Amino acid sequence: MNKENVLAFLREHPDFLAEHADELGVRLRDEKVRSFAQAQVAASQLKIEKMASQLRTMLADSEANRTTMLRQLALDVQLLGANTAGQLIHALYRSLQEDFGLQQFVLKIAVKPKNKARIPDEAAVSGNTKVSAEIVGLKKPLLGNKISKEMQALLPDDCNTVAESFLQLPIPIGGGTGAVLLAADADVNRFAEGLATESVEYMAAAVGAALSRIMGYR
Repeated sequence: MNKENVLAFLREHPDFLAEHADELGVRLRDEKVRSFAQAQVAASQLKIEKMASQLRTMLADSEANRTTMLRQLALDVQLLGANTAGQLIHALYRSLQEDFGLQQFVLKIAVKPKNKARIPDEAAVSGNTKVSAEIVGLKKPLLGNKISKEMQALLPDDCNTVAESFLQLPIPIGGGTGAVLLAADADVNRFAEGLATESVEYMAAAVGAALSRIMGYR
């Protein structure tokens, strides 16, 4: 068997030296030479680990979505049971604080009832023409660190924290925006611009439907 035949054999069987290194007295360079089969196993293991990590992330996201949905459904039940604006505000505030972990928020109603429903003084802004016009002009949720001085002034003071992100959520009453839910947080990412708004829009629709019923718009 000549040199060329040996080399040809090794090319066809690249695992041979690694498998018989001890018998042949061959020391593989730095002991880091891996067979093709070993490399395939390692690559497959990395792929499996990546897929497992992605699956864990998907399961965590699914559980978070499920938790949010259950909290929203619980709020829906409370809103259905509210017969006055005061009861609705109490149910909403309790849910925002206990279920969604918010500390700085307020609901402001810019339109007047079509019936004899009483709007709590702390929630009514229909007498403030400028603020009412800004609220009624909201057409979609606004998130980020930008908010007008008039809207920010509606939020309750919190001397312990500095708000870094804001949510301005229009609430539909009747055929258009009639109220706004304002929220602020010290975490700049809590209401970061560009976040998905499907869940808060659902909340706005639920609150708006209850207010429309209570205020005689339905």
